[in-house]
Amino acid sequence: MKYDFTSIPDRRNCGSNKWNGAKNASPEFVPLSVADMEFYPAPQIVEAIKKTAETQVLGYTSPTGEYFDAVISWMKRRHDFDVKKEWIINTPGVVDALAILIQASTKPGDGVIILTPVYYPFDMAVLAKSRKIVYSELIEKDGRYEIDYADLEKKCKNASALLFCNPHNPVGRVWSEDELKKVAEICCRNDVFIIDDEIHHDLIMPGYEHTVMAKVGDFVLDNIAVCTAPSKTFNLAGLQCSNIIIPDSKMRAKATACSLFNMQMGLNIFAYPACIAAYNECEDWLEELLDVVHENAVLVENFMAENFPEIRVYPLEGTYLQWLDMRKLGMTHVELRRMLEKAGLYLDNGEMFGPLGRGFQRINLACAKITIEKALERFKKAVEEVRADWEENGKPYHKTLAVGEKLENFVYASPKGTHQTLSGKTFIVFSRFYECELCRVLLASFSAAYPVFKAMGYDIKFVMQSDISTLAKNQKKYPFELIADPECKLYDMYNVFEADGIVNMLAGDKLIEFVIGKNVYKMLNLDMIESVNSALAPAEETDGPRENQLCAFVAVDKNMNITYAHYSKTMTDFPDVKDIIKILGK
Repeated sequence: MKYDFTSIPDRRNCGSNKWNGAKNASPEFVPLSVADMEFYPAPQIVEAIKKTAETQVLGYTSPTGEYFDAVISWMKRRHDFDVKKEWIINTPGVVDALAILIQASTKPGDGVIILTPVYYPFDMAVLAKSRKIVYSELIEKDGRYEIDYADLEKKCKNASALLFCNPHNPVGRVWSEDELKKVAEICCRNDVFIIDDEIHHDLIMPGYEHTVMAKVGDFVLDNIAVCTAPSKTFNLAGLQCSNIIIPDSKMRAKATACSLFNMQMGLNIFAYPACIAAYNECEDWLEELLDVVHENAVLVENFMAENFPEIRVYPLEGTYLQWLDMRKLGMTHVELRRMLEKAGLYLDNGEMFGPLGRGFQRINLACAKITIEKALERFKKAVEEVRADWEENGKPYHKTLAVGEKLENFVYASPKGTHQTLSGKTFIVFSRFYECELCRVLLASFSAAYPVFKAMGYDIKFVMQSDISTLAKNQKKYPFELIADPECKLYDMYNVFEADGIVNMLAGDKLIEFVIGKNVYKMLNLDMIESVNSALAPAEETDGPRENQLCAFVAVDKNMNITYAHYSKTMTDFPDVKDIIKILGK
């Protein structure tokens, strides 16, 4: 090879987001999570940056003719897409562009469609602009993901824009021209603007061909923005350069205005020469990179097929991010995350891409082959250790409670004593912790309704992540028993999970939508604002109550058969007590 794709850069103590997010990251324990590469940039790009630093005044800078020519030439050579100079605007990143385009193409309160599971900042981009997320789930069929066109058509009736990932991250699909045309026709027919994130469009594996969505027909040109960048292709994310292609002049003017409203005045001076050098001089570097990524993908596929055939490795069609279904290993997504971290394996946990990603992992293949080999061996050892522990001590009990099944192993502690079990018809509330305001609301609600439950023959048990001493001080205030589960054993046994980040707690939550209305900035006045800093991160293991804990509500008859079950999806996704009583009274 002409270029170096075997060295392992040491990114400790240099501010790397990826390495800082992994405990004890080192060249031996390279994190394979965040989507930047473990490769040095192409020498031509480094020289272009050096030349700029040595010969230019580092002042405010605008795009040059050379920059526009480079972008136009690249799009024509690599994607057979004829782009006009005036179609191109710049943003400091594609995620920035997504937010700007949402603002330009929709109004506060409008729906924005997201095909889930998908790149997690999509959710934040919608919420940050006071719009509503409208999810359309991808269909998993025969080991491949497809678009649910009927559902998309339905969701378009209540939306103004579609955030589309092409190629799709994390599932690795390179959408065909036919698939793209169907999506475009549905959106144009329903007046839904298409925000087409093509940041991975240069990263296409052998045997697959990428189609720029704007190419599927002239009918879509006035209804689309194509978001591109050299950042993923050439590992330049830190330079923050994106090329956003908007053929429609009115939408382009609105996007430019929104960019200014967000005080985005331009790119840093090094972004332009790096982009020019990448597109004009580094095509052979990209071709070598694609061979490396493909070889790593095959390595992972073969390793899993030989050692863990129960793990489904989805074909990597595009991106350098491979999607693995690990659910048949028999662990919850929480146990899987703990196992990987204990082994020094930092992938991207599937739950960060939405609830449909639980039990999946996304592995970054843009690294030296030896790094992947070492990671796979650590993975094998970690799974073998877990299975050996199961063999010796028994597999942990986990069960998602559902109507028609039995409630088993419900042994609890409360101010009345330890090792207690249920007897008779019971309604169980898995709440949060006693100090939580939401918990107090639920306590008050079920206290008021307790006489009705009692008349129906139901007792109530209220589970909280608080210790017995705290509950003992307050037990007399309530007509039902308070259950102490500070170690979250009952929560874990019955899969009453935490939200996978604060965004998942808030997105679509009725209370949040009521409080903030069409102005997300009202959230700044809420007591929970301190949690927003962790919005893009999955729930972390911490001592004490889980801040992102969701609730659950379960009823059992005298034989412990489950007659009602509701797992909350957001912070205040609580069933109405009157509805519960009506259901139980049937």
